[in-house]
Amino acid sequence: MEKLLNSLPKPVLAILAILVGIGVVMMINPPHTVCDTQEEALRESLKGTLFPTEVKKNKIPPTLGRAKEACQVGNSAGSCFEYFSALKDIAQEVGKASSECTAQLYGVKEVSSAIGDGIEVMARLAWGVKPPEPGPEKFGWMQDAEVASFCRLKSIYARANGEEAWNGLRAKIFNKLPGEEIPVTTDPNVVAVEPKKATAVLSELDIFNRSIFSVRCEVY
Repeated sequence: MEKLLNSLPKPVLAILAILVGIGVVMMINPPHTVCDTQEEALRESLKGTLFPTEVKKNKIPPTLGRAKEACQVGNSAGSCFEYFSALKDIAQEVGKASSECTAQLYGVKEVSSAIGDGIEVMARLAWGVKPPEPGPEKFGWMQDAEVASFCRLKSIYARANGEEAWNGLRAKIFNKLPGEEIPVTTDPNVVAVEPKKATAVLSELDIFNRSIFSVRCEVY
């Protein structure tokens, strides 16, 4: 290799050196793409909600985690308002992306975590402590606005990951839904009993029909 390089004219060596230099620079700093620009816009738009903010070099955690906890504890329209509003904003921001950039934006770990968690939280809250009856009861206390937010999350998840992945997520959540209600007791002598899972007492189709997953999103 050394002999070959020494045999090349100096102009050729100079051109090769420039090309190698350009290649190294591109590897270290790859070209900025349209999707990179859309990701930067998403991060800026959701700063404070999904991404931390910085004030005088102090990082302030995003509000999503606190809002999620308040929603799960309160389990009502009022206690979940902030959390569901944040999920709606996240879905809208990812939804603004061009189709070729959806996967990249969803691939941001904060985004994928928020959407996946949001779908599960909404599904479990709608289901409740025991299997609901098919029909309006499958939404629990959720109204049209909350169900519409669930549909937005579903749309983004399926668009980014495909229908097969959506079906897999749905099955995973089905395995966590309770199949019976266990009365809560404060008696220390009573041994806590783990409720049967819905998958142990109902068919997959029955669970689907009783869950928010069966909502006709085209209506919303």
